[in-house]
Amino acid sequence: MPPRTHLASSPPAAGRTFLLAAGGVVAASVVAVGGLVDGVNENADLSAYDPGITSSVASLRRTGLTIAAEVASLVGSEVCVAVLSLAALAWLWFVRRDRARAVLFAGAMGLGVVLTLAGKHLVERHRPPAGFVVGPVDTGYSFPSGHTLFSTAFLGLVVMLLIWPSAGRRARVAAVVAAVLASLVIGASRVYLGYHWTTDVIAAWVLGVAVLTVTLALASPTMAVATMLLTRLGLDSDAPGVVAPDHDPAKDGHASPAR
Repeated sequence: MPPRTHLASSPPAAGRTFLLAAGGVVAASVVAVGGLVDGVNENADLSAYDPGITSSVASLRRTGLTIAAEVASLVGSEVCVAVLSLAALAWLWFVRRDRARAVLFAGAMGLGVVLTLAGKHLVERHRPPAGFVVGPVDTGYSFPSGHTLFSTAFLGLVVMLLIWPSAGRRARVAAVVAAVLASLVIGASRVYLGYHWTTDVIAAWVLGVAVLTVTLALASPTMAVATMLLTRLGLDSDAPGVVAPDHDPAKDGHASPAR
C-alpha cells in the first residue's frame, strides 16, 4: 500500500512545541470570546461601541458597496457554504479517495456548527434594529455571526486540507492570503448590511481560528482513528496521498524499496 500523506511530519520536540502553541491559541480564543460575551451581557467594553459603529457604517452606504456586500454575504451564507462543503467532501471522498481527510473536514465543519448554535442560544443577543438592515429582516439571534464563522472555517479547511498538501510555496501563500481576505470581506459585509453587530463578527473570527487550530492540532490522531474505522467498515482507500513538496523519500537512509 502506498504511504499516506500527513498534514505535517516533525520531530517529537517540534510536535510538542506546536501542541503547546495550539493550546495557547485555543485558550486565548476562549478568553477573548468570554470577554466579548461578558461585554454583551453588560453592554460594556467593546460591545458598547457597536451601536455607534453600526450607525456610522449605515451612513457610508453606496450602491456599489451595497451590491458588493450583498454578493459577499451570499457567498458566505450558510446555504452556500454547506453546498461548497459537500462539494469539497465529495472531492476528497470520491476523487482523491482520501476518506480520512474527508472525515476530518466534516468533523471540523460540524464543530463550527455546534459553536455557532451554542453561542446564539446561550447568549441570546438580538440583532441590530430593522431600520439598519439592507434586505429581509432576520429575527434569529445575533452572537456569533454564522456567516463569518462558517466561511472562516470552510476557507481555512480548504487551504489546510485541499491546497496545502500538494501546492508549492507561492500557491500556499496566495491561498492563505485569499482565504483571510475573503473571511474579512464576508464578516465586514454582515456589519455593513446591518445583520450583525461588530462584536458578533469579531467573536466569529476568533471562534473560526479556534476551530482551525483544534483541527490542525488533532489532525494526525483524528485521521489515524478515521482510517482504522474506515478500514474495518471496508470504506478505506488504497489511493496514494500527495507527498509534501519539501519531503524526499529517497533521502531517507533507512528507506527500503521493498517497503
